[in-house]
Amino acid sequence: MSPTSRTPVALGLTAVGLAVLGLAVLLYGTYIGVRDAHVQVVQDLGRSLPPDVLEDILTADTLGAMLPATLLVAGLLVGAGLVLAGRDAGRAALVWLCGVGSVVTLVQYADCVRLLDRWDVDALINPPTWADVLGVLVAMIALAGAAVSLGGPAARRAFAATGAERAGIGQAGWTGPPAPLRAAVSRFAVGGGLSLAGHVFIVGDDLVDGDLADLTSAFGLISLAGTAAIAVTAASACFAAWVAGRGRPDGADTARIAGVPLLLLQVLSLYWATHITANGLRMDFLDSDLELIGTLMLVTVVAGIAATLGGFAGLADPRSERFLRPAGRPLHQGWQSWTAADPRPADDPAPADGYTVP
Repeated sequence: MSPTSRTPVALGLTAVGLAVLGLAVLLYGTYIGVRDAHVQVVQDLGRSLPPDVLEDILTADTLGAMLPATLLVAGLLVGAGLVLAGRDAGRAALVWLCGVGSVVTLVQYADCVRLLDRWDVDALINPPTWADVLGVLVAMIALAGAAVSLGGPAARRAFAATGAERAGIGQAGWTGPPAPLRAAVSRFAVGGGLSLAGHVFIVGDDLVDGDLADLTSAFGLISLAGTAAIAVTAASACFAAWVAGRGRPDGADTARIAGVPLLLLQVLSLYWATHITANGLRMDFLDSDLELIGTLMLVTVVAGIAATLGGFAGLADPRSERFLRPAGRPLHQGWQSWTAADPRPADDPAPADGYTVP
């Protein structure tokens, strides 16, 4: 890796570190606010609720307010570790994780000023301090900088295919797409399937319990629409990635376009699962099954997000890039599969379609 190619990678990792620092400050401010709100709840309801229930309220509010952003911090650290280990998958995952991380950061900041409507008590989280404001600004700017630095051509070239294990990639179009591009199809499918698992479990639980009113309510209809949207976007990303595997570069671009709403819907599902789990903790004394449902949904959604990021990484892998855009390929042939070129006559080594395969 040349010093020139190392520079954007180093800048991107520095920006990731700053984003983690800003998010840590914001998370700490949120925890202080939730703790102060819990003190008010104890003062108002301490005589009517047992101590273990009050502790469950604090745990649930802390979980609901902090878990998504905490998982974002963990994902950023894992991606940075993969980049330091020389894995291009970590770079590609960080680019997309920083994009959705901006949404998570904004929601985290909003949690610092939201009202906690619990047990008929309005407990106002303390307004954000100057440190919280500085934290969200640093996190937002750093996430944008990391996405630009790590997603640029210079950073991609830093992980360009080298070594004997990647020899002959230019001719891979005649024998099939490279492994990362094939894996992208299955990863998008797994990501969508895992994200749907929690939704299907909740809908199935309502059907078994006969709670048809929940399904036909406004929230239930929105949930069903979200479930259908996840299925459609995941199927679109899978199909587009499959088309890219046939040698069509625009298929990879379409897969990325379809993958963006899939990733955003998964983030919304993460917040929904966190809310369900928090409610289950608060109602633990009522023997509610919400905690089990929410935990199942949390696990599957987090795994689905990881699989979707893996699909993006497969599309951006240097082997996939070389397969989809061989040197000398005319730009106007974006939708024409170069693997479908006419065979070249044995006595005419010149390419029949006007470009050369490296």
